[in-house]
Formats: sequence, structure tokens, C-alpha cells
Amino acid sequence: MRKNLQKTFLSLLALGSLALTVQAQTTYLNPGSPEYHLADRLETKTGILSTDFNTAMQPLSRKALVRYLGDLGRDARVGRLSTNSIDEFNINRAISISGEWHENASGESGFVQSKRPILKYFYQTQTDLVNLETDDFFLSVNPVLYLQAGYDVSDESVRYINTRGLELRGRITDRVGFYTMLADNQERIPGYLNSWIGRHRGQFPGTHYAARNGETFDIFLARGYVDFALVQDHATITFGYDKQHVGFGIRSLVLSNNAAPTTFVRLRANWKNFFYESVIMEQIANNEVRQTTGDGLLPKQYAAVHQLNYVPTSWLSLGIFESTVFSKGNKMPAGIFVPIIGYQSIARQVNDDTRNNAWGLQFKVLPVNGVQLYGQAFLDKLDLSSIGQGSWKNQYGVQLGLKYYDVATLKNLDGQLEFNAVRPFTYAPATDSAAAFAHYNQPMAHPLGNNFMEVIAQLRYQPATLWTIEGRGVYAVYGDNPAGIYTGSGIYQPATNRAFANNNEYPMLSGTQRKMIWGNLNVAYELRPNLFLEAGGILTLSNEDQPATARTYGYGGLRWNISRSIYDYK
Repeated sequence: MRKNLQKTFLSLLALGSLALTVQAQTTYLNPGSPEYHLADRLETKTGILSTDFNTAMQPLSRKALVRYLGDLGRDARVGRLSTNSIDEFNINRAISISGEWHENASGESGFVQSKRPILKYFYQTQTDLVNLETDDFFLSVNPVLYLQAGYDVSDESVRYINTRGLELRGRITDRVGFYTMLADNQERIPGYLNSWIGRHRGQFPGTHYAARNGETFDIFLARGYVDFALVQDHATITFGYDKQHVGFGIRSLVLSNNAAPTTFVRLRANWKNFFYESVIMEQIANNEVRQTTGDGLLPKQYAAVHQLNYVPTSWLSLGIFESTVFSKGNKMPAGIFVPIIGYQSIARQVNDDTRNNAWGLQFKVLPVNGVQLYGQAFLDKLDLSSIGQGSWKNQYGVQLGLKYYDVATLKNLDGQLEFNAVRPFTYAPATDSAAAFAHYNQPMAHPLGNNFMEVIAQLRYQPATLWTIEGRGVYAVYGDNPAGIYTGSGIYQPATNRAFANNNEYPMLSGTQRKMIWGNLNVAYELRPNLFLEAGGILTLSNEDQPATARTYGYGGLRWNISRSIYDYK
């Protein structure tokens, strides 16, 4: 293991040395940033997909987004593009937050200078506590704060989020980009999440190791990376510890930012109408360490996700992806760093090993201005002769979605409707439980795992520049394994442990059917860039609770330089 890590380090060092001879590295938007919605909205409203980035590959590059927004802003100023005042505000806001990547006609960056800095040196710009910028160096330092208090009416208990930390973002001589976020977090989550935590071996959703004390989780949040350019404006390599998201939807059926962050190496390249990404990850394999010994060394697994997206016209993006999970007993596979889509499938056939390999397709189409259709198909295993017969051999998931901007001609009222369905046994390993599509005992893709059907409806309304109202509703039906019987629900057990000898006894939603409704309304006011005062409420209803009664939860708080925590599942 040590030799493998040394080889990996030396390889990265060599790539980094090569990168120092070229320019055009970048940094990336944090998951959940409002700029994702803005980019998607502007692409769809104009009916033209960006040639600077592809939204199936997240996180998005700040540099690419600012270049795209700068071009749109210039078009709007000369009358080639029709925008409203709120869109123009959002464009200027996004550019000012990532101002190091923008230069106006006078050679000045995109940061907006403060009229009244604090103690002369702090908040010289409106967005950053500390902002240092020279010809060869840039550094932004900001506080991270998430203070939220809520009341769970059903449990008659107080819940809270208490996050305090710091983030740094910068670049060195236009050749190295870097980002770090460190924060201490104590969180007492709403009671409805206990069911999900119980099904996932006590793991806190969306993060790595969490110490639990009663109903309170203590988590040290950490994310960061270093980014180098390999070919100017065409290829970058990034090494770090962070989240990824593959696809155009709220959910991803491949790799989602709902999952925990992971150590990764990511290669991105674009040429003309092609966008390519290769992500290699070191993850924590399925384990019961917490349930057995309480603490100890966690087993590792390795994963590789490759995607290729092609934009043949200005209104259509087509993509193909390959996802592979390796189980090598804590040993790094020799061929994991081959960044070529299809290589892992060939290697699996040649070596006849236990790696868990799947393929899939994704698309995004803009049929008319203001409307977007998107989708994804995850193909784990297929037996065409038994399609529709409830065979365990058919393991796949599908996603279809619709985004509609300026609903009913009401400006800045944006709607989204998404359907997701995944069959039993999908993502589960064939024989080796350590080769599941899972990380830190939670799904890499959809938070419900497999054997479910789900509909998500979402509305986002921005009535004024600083106000945002968001509503989301989720209805899901999922199968649950009866006591002692494995009917294909969950991603921990290998398919060889299935309960019935008959291959065709595993229809969609097999096992005990659970139904869930989840709804949230959130109102936010932006006091200053990335500082939000917000309040809202959550309602959940599930037949897993007997008698089935609605649970309600209200909250309010302050959020600064960090995205919302949304737990829209049970």
C-alpha cells in the first residue's frame, strides 16, 4: 500500500511539474452555490449551450463560468441579449464573487470595492474578508458560518446546526489554483432522518466520519484541492478531497454531491464540442466497524468514473459514462490511473476479477427557449431476454427531468420536475460486498440507494434581487427488505445473498413497500454577498411510522459562505 501511494504521489508530482510550464488553471464553485442555477437558467433562456463548460461535469470551473457570464453581460449591454434587472444583478453578483477571473476594459478585476472597509484591511472588497491580489498571486480568505435553530414539533425537541470555519481560495502565478475549507460542525438533525441513518449503519448523511453523542453529531468538515493546467484552456488536473456530481439533475444516478467527499484525482479536457472527465477516487468501503468494535481502521476501496459529453448543436448535449468500483483488499489497483473510458470494462473481462462495472447515458436538450429536458440511464446489468419479468439480473436506473424558466411568463419563477427510478440489486456487488457503489456506508449516487421510484417538484422564485423563495416536494416509494430476507433493497449485500431461487421474483419495489412525502419551503434574504438570513419549514409523512402521522419542523438562521444542508429523504 505504501509503495502504491508513493507511486501515486510521484505521478502527481510529475504532472504538477509539467503543469507549471503552462497557464490557465482554475478553482471551482462549491456544491449548492446559486451560480449553478444561474448558469443553467441562462443557457436555457438563450437556447444556446455554453462552449466554456458542460453542466454534467460538476463542480463547475469559476474561470469558465465568469468567461461565459462576461460574454453574456456584454451582449446584454449592446442589446444582443434580452435580460431583466434581476438576471443582470445575478450576473454581476456571480462575477464579483469570482472576480479574480474577470478583467474589465481598464484592466481591473471583477471584485467590487467596499466603500467602508473594516479596520482598513478587512472587507476591502464586498465579497472577501481578506482579498490580496498582485500580478503573480491571489488569495481570498472568508469566514464560514452556519447557525440554525429549529423545533421538531413531533418530538417536541430543539434541533440545530452550529458550523464555524474558514475558507481560502487562491492562485499562484496563474499556474496553480488552490482551495481549502475547514470547519467544526455540531448538528442535531430533525428526527425524521433517524430512519435513513439506521439503514446506513449509523452514518451521518453526506459527510465522512462523525462522532455521535446521543442525538448530536460532531463532524470536522474539510474539503480542498490543488488544480494545475496541462494544456492552456483545454486540460486541467486536480488533486484533493471534495465532492463530485455527474449529470444534469437534482439527483445523479452515477456520482452525487449528496455523498461524502472523497480523495480524488480528476482530469478534465475539452476540445471543440467534446467535454471529457476522468475522476479517480479513494473511498471507504462497506464496513461494520462502528457496530462491532466502535472504532478502528476503515477498509478502503477505489473507484473510477469517466464521462464523455458531445455537443453536436447549440441545443443538445449527449453523454456516455463508465463507473467502476474496485475491491483489492486495501491495495490500489494497478490500472486505476488509466484515464480512458472503456479501459476498465476491457480489463474486467480480461482479468475476470470482482470489480463492479457499469455504463450509462445522459442528455440535455433545449427544445425551445426557457425549457430544458434532461435525463440519465445507469446500466449496471441487463438480461434482455427477461426484461419486464422481474428478474434480479436486470439492474438499472433511469432519470427524466424538465426545467421551465419564467413559468407562465412570471419573471424569475423557475420550476423543475424530476423522475427517478432504480431497480432492485442495482449498485450492489455481484459477490464481494466491498465492491458496492458506496462510500462511507452511504450510496455514491442516489441517497435512497436502489429499489425505489421518486418524483421531485421544485419551484424557485426571486421576486427581488436579494430575496429568494424556494419550495421542494418529494414523493418516493421504495421497497424494504423484510426481516431476514434480501429482496434487493440496499447496496451492502452481494446479489448472491438473494432470498429466492427463482430469478424472476424481484419486481420493482419488491419487499415491504414504504411511502414517503417530504416538503420544504425556504425563504432567504441576502444581507451581503454570500451572507443569508433564512427561515423555513419541513413536513414529512411516511407509512414507515405507525400510525402514519405528519412530522413538522421549523427553522431559522444565518448562513455565511456555505451552502444549505438539504436532507430531502427519509
